[in-house]
Amino acid sequence: MKPVVTLYCVADEAGFRLLRGKRGQMEEVLSASATSFDDVKYEFSKGGRNRAGTGAASFGHDTKSAAEIERPRLAKHVVRALEAEWAKGGSDRLVVAAGPKMLGALRDAMPGALVGHIAAELPKDLSDIPAHDLHTHFEGIGKV
Repeated sequence: MKPVVTLYCVADEAGFRLLRGKRGQMEEVLSASATSFDDVKYEFSKGGRNRAGTGAASFGHDTKSAAEIERPRLAKHVVRALEAEWAKGGSDRLVVAAGPKMLGALRDAMPGALVGHIAAELPKDLSDIPAHDLHTHFEGIGKV
């Protein structure tokens, strides 16, 4: 029986990684930071400080945070990269991992053609986990 090859997407507000793997072995095939895209004017730091090119809040108006504004823009780039990698072939299914807010943005940006290939979603930010340790976080998820 041929081993199942999974294309993994690990994303957060700072960027994303695409990895391919089977039987607990994963190899990074693509990564990019949010700053790689001209239309994403957002810098995210793990220390909790966010900076963006958005205007100051005005009195009496609800304003969105920089992350709320830029997250959907970055999600579109992540999904485009995921589509391009999927189109190359060589993968049998998709697994997506991101913090809950980014995962929601990815779901909103995901075309139906890819949705049907998603075997599992993990609402957890795994962006700081080295590729060689990621497989342990996916064990038991969608029969990965």
